[in-house]
Amino acid sequence: MQVWILLMALLVSANVFAGEAENITACVSKAKEFAGVSLDPFSVKYEGNYVAFSTARWPEAICEVKVAQVYNLQVNGQHYVYKGYSGKESYDLAMQLQAKTNEAIKQMRSRIALIEQRADQASNSLRKPNPDYKNLSKYVDEGIQRSLGIQNQASVSP
Repeated sequence: MQVWILLMALLVSANVFAGEAENITACVSKAKEFAGVSLDPFSVKYEGNYVAFSTARWPEAICEVKVAQVYNLQVNGQHYVYKGYSGKESYDLAMQLQAKTNEAIKQMRSRIALIEQRADQASNSLRKPNPDYKNLSKYVDEGIQRSLGIQNQASVSP
């Protein structure tokens, strides 16, 4: 039993050290790629963290990293990686684009609900005696065209 615990402790600590090396290497690579700076991986002050981001520090750089993914990188006081993006401007634009995309998706979902409602209404009308095939087809087609932004003539109803 004690041997098993010792073996597990060694395996866990080996994985921790491997994670540290990967994190430090990721920071060194990003600093070279983004800032053109060569950081010495052996002169790092590394603060590992299991829950939040780990921090790697050099005199000229600070790097927040987790699972070999750089979240923030500052070199000589300038942000090169900001919240996972190539600088604050990239992050800000990504947030704006995401907000626009989410708004468009909400509008499309509303339009989908409206054309589904028209299809359900037409289907219900087709279960009753003497349905008006032409009017029902126009009603559904108009909903589809309007949801796609295609203007059509006069509205029809089921």
